[in-house]
Amino acid sequence: MSKQQTKLIRRYQLADMLMHWAVAIGFVLALITGYLIFFKGTATLLDNSTGLTLRLVHRIGAVFFVAAPIVYFIFSKKRFGFLAVFKWDKSDLGWLKAAPKHYFIGGDGMPPQAKYNTGQKLYYLFALVFGLLLAATGFALWFNWFTGAVGLFMVVVHDVSALVITLFFGVHVYLSAVHPRERIAFNAMVTGYMEREYAEHHHELWYNKIKETEENTSKKSHKKHKPTG
Repeated sequence: MSKQQTKLIRRYQLADMLMHWAVAIGFVLALITGYLIFFKGTATLLDNSTGLTLRLVHRIGAVFFVAAPIVYFIFSKKRFGFLAVFKWDKSDLGWLKAAPKHYFIGGDGMPPQAKYNTGQKLYYLFALVFGLLLAATGFALWFNWFTGAVGLFMVVVHDVSALVITLFFGVHVYLSAVHPRERIAFNAMVTGYMEREYAEHHHELWYNKIKETEENTSKKSHKKHKPTG
């Protein structure tokens, strides 16, 4: 193992990264075209080629946004990993209390966290709930399943869900790719690896489990290759 490898720890598998980026790309495509359609007016966009192209790209983005998690759920061994967003304990309450100072002022004092910290759990929870609403209402509007008052209600729920996810998506991007103390985590979703020092500091509970597993594996390997006689 090289010196560089000893500084890194595996955080995501290839399937995790492919699913993440497929969802992200699909959401961004649907987000941009969706707001263009919203502000320009659906009726207006039905009558020109630009509008038809925007609606097509919007639907392609929606397919990526919905299909990627479904494919991941079917084929990944970690299909139930999303249930972690529903597991809360005292450390999460401590994180909520310490987060404002940590992110906006600086300093430590954050309680030990698992693989996903409380902020990530909140984001995934909102993305899951409002993502399902966004997808369900989006396909209902796409195929004209409802008309009249029910159809109008679908539009309202779709737009509100899009707005909520947009707000949380913005915070997610800022903290993972822009914030000077946190953007190092972005590399993990690109390469699959995270710096051990960062993992130990930000995800101590998860890091300790990985470290224990590595030590046990190393001991077993040492015993296996230990000369006898």
